[in-house]
Amino acid sequence: MIKAEDQNSGFSMVPDLTALLDIIFIVLVFLLLTANSRVYQMDMDLPTTRNQQAQVAEQPAVIQISLFQASPTWGIAQQRYQQFDEFAAALKQQLTQQSAASVSLASEPQVSVEQLLKLLELLQQLNIETTQILMEKNHD
Repeated sequence: MIKAEDQNSGFSMVPDLTALLDIIFIVLVFLLLTANSRVYQMDMDLPTTRNQQAQVAEQPAVIQISLFQASPTWGIAQQRYQQFDEFAAALKQQLTQQSAASVSLASEPQVSVEQLLKLLELLQQLNIETTQILMEKNHD
């Protein structure tokens, strides 16, 4: 009868790489710890006296525009205007007084689309690119 050799003999043709891997990891850690890293810095001028301390930035002014169903139709803040030309002149004056003001538009739900489009056209002519339009949720 033929007997097969035992496969679990102590000798193998594959080299043992454990020691080599240990040395590679040790060298890798050494190189990572000794590598020069750049130090970034930013120059800052801090105030030297109390008068030079930073001040809180002001909130930009908000111009509240309103459209009403009943006459007078146009409104800026609490002031209402009967004619569109008066309203446009007052809005231009507000924008020149408050150069960085943001515009907020509130409208009653039954205001005609024609009035809204007329107002949006005026805002476009005045180079107002961003307008907050306040809307109410429909409770139907």
